[in-house]
Amino acid sequence: MNRREPNDLKRAHAAWTIAGTSLVVAAVAGSAIIAVVGGTADDGTLVWGIVGIASLLEALVLFAYGLRLRHRYVNQVQTYETRGDYREDDGSNRPRVPLLGDGQSSQRSTFEGL
Repeated sequence: MNRREPNDLKRAHAAWTIAGTSLVVAAVAGSAIIAVVGGTADDGTLVWGIVGIASLLEALVLFAYGLRLRHRYVNQVQTYETRGDYREDDGSNRPRVPLLGDGQSSQRSTFEGL
């Protein structure tokens, strides 16, 4: 069974989390970024402005990287071999067909294991 798909999705979520943190740093340095772009920054403001601009660029790159990983995960062709095994019958007489992905999801997913 190919186990790359869940790892790609986990990496995409991690990249988006780090990108969000970078956006918070850029928001804190927002006025300094404006001062640097406007050319009116003193020494301390220049440092914060450079940090803010670097944080914005980092967030943009990580967001694009996460989208690329997610795109690769979504476009992965699912076959009978890669989608996972059927779950055991629990006696409820309801079919429990695995959804697309790694086969761990079901139609009645709960978050008890998190």
